[in-house]
Amino acid sequence: MLIMAVYADVVSHRASTVRLHGVIECCAIYFLFTGITGICGAASYRRGLIITFLIMSLHAAIIFVPTAIITSSFDIHFYNHECWGECDWHLLSASLPQDSKCQILCGKNIDDSQRLSMNRLGTDYRLDAGIITLACIEMILALMTTFVCSQQLFGFCNPAAKAEITATEQSNIELDPLNPR
Repeated sequence: MLIMAVYADVVSHRASTVRLHGVIECCAIYFLFTGITGICGAASYRRGLIITFLIMSLHAAIIFVPTAIITSSFDIHFYNHECWGECDWHLLSASLPQDSKCQILCGKNIDDSQRLSMNRLGTDYRLDAGIITLACIEMILALMTTFVCSQQLFGFCNPAAKAEITATEQSNIELDPLNPR
């Protein structure tokens, strides 16, 4: 997803207009860090890393996947409705200038003089559809890993934990004296 987001950012590179793929790139980097944390947690069986992976998976499922889907949907909408945008400042700038403006115009009512000063918004819908598909796959993976981490931490629906309990109970039964006096 990170590769597709970077490619979409390169394809839709505009000097001073609405660029939505930066948000998707941030989400993809978070997914990458989540995967690295999961690999480290699975390799070391450390409870702290498993808890961290659980929290990161929940964040991915609740915050970052919907954000990626929503921004790609906006991008598809801008592309299909022939939207044009213009800002007199860069959206990723650290400080906002005084009395700045940013406008988005859609449809066929934009004349040629406006189009010369504005930039076309949106990228090809196939690229954004691929990003949405990958975000849905990430949602499924995040929910599955959340369940597995919860199972590992809290022990519900875990046949191995039940087998350990029954083995402990059986060993306690064997240690009871036969003739209590």
